[in-house]
This record gives sequence, C-alpha cells and structure tokens, in this order.
Amino acid sequence: MLLIALASAASLVTLVLLLILLRSLRERELEAPPLGERHHERRRTHAPARDAREAIALVGDALAATHNPRALVPLILEVVTEATGARGAQMIQDGEEVGWFGDTGGRGRPLTLELRSESAEVDARLILYPRGRSFDRETLKLAEWIAAQAGIAFENARLHDEVRRQATTDELTSLVNRRRFIEALEIELERAKMFGTPLSVVLADLDDFKRINDSFGHHAGDYALRAFGELLRDHVRDVDVAGRIGGEEFAVFLPETGLEAAAAVASRMREALASTRITLPEGAQIRLTASFGIAESASGQSTDELLRQADAALYEAKRGGKNRFTVAQRADAQ
Repeated sequence: MLLIALASAASLVTLVLLLILLRSLRERELEAPPLGERHHERRRTHAPARDAREAIALVGDALAATHNPRALVPLILEVVTEATGARGAQMIQDGEEVGWFGDTGGRGRPLTLELRSESAEVDARLILYPRGRSFDRETLKLAEWIAAQAGIAFENARLHDEVRRQATTDELTSLVNRRRFIEALEIELERAKMFGTPLSVVLADLDDFKRINDSFGHHAGDYALRAFGELLRDHVRDVDVAGRIGGEEFAVFLPETGLEAAAAVASRMREALASTRITLPEGAQIRLTASFGIAESASGQSTDELLRQADAALYEAKRGGKNRFTVAQRADAQ
C-alpha cells in the first residue's frame, strides 16, 4: 500500500509539471503573430516551435518514466487534451472504456489513434474530440507523436510491473515470496503499533512432505505445494497476505485480528486440507496435512521476534503429533 501511495504521488507531481509546461506552450502559440503578417515576423514564430518540440520530448520522457499503469490513463488523457486543444479525450482498452477527460461529444470528426507497442498484450487506442470540425495538420502530428509515446509508456509500465511481480512473487504458488512477505509484515506491524490494533501471524508447514517427493516425484510435490497455496488464498481476506517463505513452509498475516480469530482461521485451513484428496496429473490421489503455529504481535515487538514466536508455536504443533495448530502466549502476557 505504501509503494502504491508513493507511485501515485510521483505521478501527480509529473502530471502537474506536464500541464504547466503544456499550458505555457499554448500561451506562446497564442502570442505568436498571425500567419498573414510580414515574412520576418513569421520567421519569429519558428523559435516557439523549436521550444515546443524540445518540451514535448520532455513529455515523452515523463510518460515513459511513469511506472504505475493505473496512473498512466488519466495522465495521458489530460496531457493529450491539453496539448492538442481538444474538446476531450477517451481511452479504449480491450474494447472497453477505461477513462475519459473533458467533453467527449461535439459535432466534429473524432480522431482515433492506436497506442502501439512491441507487445501484443497492449491493445488500446485514444479517441480525441476536436472543438471544431477536425484537427489541423500540425495538431494531428502532435497527437500521433503523443500516442506513440503513450504506447511506449504502456509497454514500459507493463515490463516494470512484470519485473516487480517476478521479484516479489513465488513462481510456483503465485503467493508473495519471503522477501515481500516480511516487507509487507513490517509495514503492517508499524501500522498496528500506531493505531493500537491487533495483528496475528500464522505459520504453516506441510507434514511429512518428503514422503510425497520420494513416493511420487518432485513434480507431484510441486503440484501439492500449488494446491496448498490455492487453499490458503481461499481462506484469507483481501486485507490478509499469504506467502510461501521457503520449501513447504507458508505464512499468513492477519491485520486487526487477535489470537482467537487467527486460531479459527488456522483451524479451518487445517480441516480443509486434511479432508481434501489431491488428484495428481497422473491420476493418483494423495492426502496432505499441515501443522500451524500462531502468534499475536505485542507492544514493542519486532518483526523477527513475532516470526520466531510463531515458529516456536509451529514446532510445538509438530512435536505434539502434527496435523494441529498451537497458539503462542502473547509476549507481553508472559
């Protein structure tokens, strides 16, 4: 959530700077002498044009540097409307409207521009609505150029998002990886301290997992891990974060959740897993069980201390016979 907020703030600053720049360019155009004046006066209009090209290049750089896909749509729409003097603009992606700016009506002939990129995954187009009947030739060139930059921006954002996803996601289960889980837990733990709300962590470890690999092969083990990852997703809320933190060990943190409620979640997960037959691609069926350790954050407790407390509870569940959960005593209650 913090990363999204920072990206949105940066995009807002970019938008403000671009609009100031584009408005100043349009003011220069309005101050330029009419085309019908003397030759030496017409020559003076070339300087603002050169400035405009340099400024528009900055616009392209700013669009290409905006890595938040959600921030790109309003940014592009407002920039292209301001730059071309259009009545309004609309963006269509995969056949559906994803954003609009200004007035998308009028009697003039709309201009449709494809947002092309090197990736076939980006299927978007801009529709500009002129104030008059149509756009003049120079404005058409400008609109085409901005559309080309917008296509680059979408491709850039897609690649950036893909790299970010790969860096923070476990490839096998599609849950967050250990690094991202701990980063998110640290942020949530600080929020819980600030507002005085509970936060619980559930650690889960598949029982006798080596037996699956030895009996059916590592591909069966991978299939079982994916199945358990799906089960975790089915039993957590949107505000909870589930991750694979190594091997057959998983973790979930539950904001604004105390020990009793977290234990109920772990109990449902344990029962759902134990009662499910997992059918492997070859047709064989296996059963899995897991042990769970649960801990609630205490005042002044660090992320590492909270995880160690949950891990100690998990060890007690394993030692007590597996296929069960153990709740750790709160650190500040000891």
